[in-house]
Amino acid sequence: MTRNIFVLIVCLFGLSISTGLAQDDSDYKGMKFEAHPKHQSEIGISVGHFMVLGDVLPQPSWGVGLHFRRAFDYAFAWRIDAQYGVAKGLEPRNSGGSINAAAANYVLNGNLNNGLDYVNYRWYHNYKTTFMSFTAQGIWSLNVFNFKKQVRKANVYLVGGVGFNTYKAYYDASGRGGMHNFETVEDGLDVEGSRADRKTAKDRIKAILDGDYETRAEIASGRGADNDPESTRINFHANAGVGASFKINERINISIEQLVTFVFGREGDLLDGYRWRNSTDLTQNNDLVSYTNIRFNFNIGGKESRSEPLWWVSPLSLMAEDIAEVKARKEFDPTDGDNDGVLDVVDQELDTPEGFPVDTKGIQLDSDNDGVADGLDKEPYSPPGYNVDGEGIAVVPASNYTNTEDVNRIVDSKLADFSQSSDGASDWWLPMIHFDLDRYDIKASERGKLRSVADVMKNYPNKRIAVVGHTDRSADNCYNDVLSYNRAEAAINYIVSKYGISRDRFILNWSGEGDNLVDSGGANLWNRRVEFRVATNEAEEDRPDCRKNAGKKGTGYDGNKEAGY
Repeated sequence: MTRNIFVLIVCLFGLSISTGLAQDDSDYKGMKFEAHPKHQSEIGISVGHFMVLGDVLPQPSWGVGLHFRRAFDYAFAWRIDAQYGVAKGLEPRNSGGSINAAAANYVLNGNLNNGLDYVNYRWYHNYKTTFMSFTAQGIWSLNVFNFKKQVRKANVYLVGGVGFNTYKAYYDASGRGGMHNFETVEDGLDVEGSRADRKTAKDRIKAILDGDYETRAEIASGRGADNDPESTRINFHANAGVGASFKINERINISIEQLVTFVFGREGDLLDGYRWRNSTDLTQNNDLVSYTNIRFNFNIGGKESRSEPLWWVSPLSLMAEDIAEVKARKEFDPTDGDNDGVLDVVDQELDTPEGFPVDTKGIQLDSDNDGVADGLDKEPYSPPGYNVDGEGIAVVPASNYTNTEDVNRIVDSKLADFSQSSDGASDWWLPMIHFDLDRYDIKASERGKLRSVADVMKNYPNKRIAVVGHTDRSADNCYNDVLSYNRAEAAINYIVSKYGISRDRFILNWSGEGDNLVDSGGANLWNRRVEFRVATNEAEEDRPDCRKNAGKKGTGYDGNKEAGY
């Protein structure tokens, strides 16, 4: 009957585990929420009371274990459980009053050789069994049916599984003088009718035993282990149990668990070393292993990226959170108070002026980031890098470059200086030459212009030429006056020395910065010049006497700077 019950339990748990395995992650892919979150695993240690329920009254014993647990889903999990236990037992009622009692046990029969009274010999069952097992278990969490609380502090579960084990059972059968003599244990006692007498008998038996379990018990029905006392046999088993876990914090919980193990095969009736109670009473039912234990469990895995193991997580909490979020949402309101095209429920600027363009958050646009909203900006795309006025228009400073208007004005002023003469000399437009900043030496690029002046003077030997020096506004007035004088003098000296024109045909004038062609407050090539024109009534001007000298003259290098040499 016991075997049938265990087979039924194992089948039920196998069905539960297969149901959990069938629901893999692919079953949740169609859902619109994370129904199967990433979760932690569990490791644990156990310690508790270990005993064998068989033909002999058990004594208090102990056991320890280790396990690893992982959830399939919220209801089902699997666990690998390793267990080690030591079980002891002692029976205060004797197993018979004749030699036949010992003869029923192959091991004891072989030890009755120390001259005891075989006819009146009595034997009292005792044993010590060491048990080691490995079990693959399925766990069904009953807490999945808890609809009252989303956060669980306790968890009740059922457990069942199959595995393999090995054990060794020993008797305390003999001492130095041979096999123990128990003939006087029941003298004056009624062990069958009195509980107190049974306790007294038990104490007398303990006084006789030496605590050295030296004799290996039977290892299979009808066979002994005397020929191989250290032999090890592997047996298969099934177990089932119930437990309750209590959460300490998000990492640690404690469980109280009762686990019962059923060993298959002929070895299943020899966990206590016996298959009989007396010479005429052979037990037919297998022994059971009981392990009442406390487990200390620890969740492993990233706390930030993973939830607790799923048996602590309520699937209802997912729906409850979604429902709470929906309830917390504001009712849809299509109001757009400022008519900017963005509803007030998401508008971050509720008082945008009428007609002003806005972004997706309802905030006024400022396309060129000049601090003036597009609705007020008369130049919505001002060039970057310039300050803007109150209307958003960039304040761009005037350029120093000479434009077409400047050139036309220069040409017109030059043409106006020429007068018609009968010899045609006034028809000539004499060129001007230019100078580098703060210098008065003749640049190579300007020498061709001076030749043109010399050619005119040779063709018209009766004409005199007025030579006027100019500067830009890079220095003070006195400095510029002297520098303009030096430039006019350098031009005259070049033509005189190069082309043999008489010095008295030139009239030297200087203007400093007083007659700029281009209205510029700083350095400007057009203003650094010497002009030539046909003289009328001009007079030679003396060198300014406000300072000794101004400007720099070249070192005699005859290269063309403008050409890159």
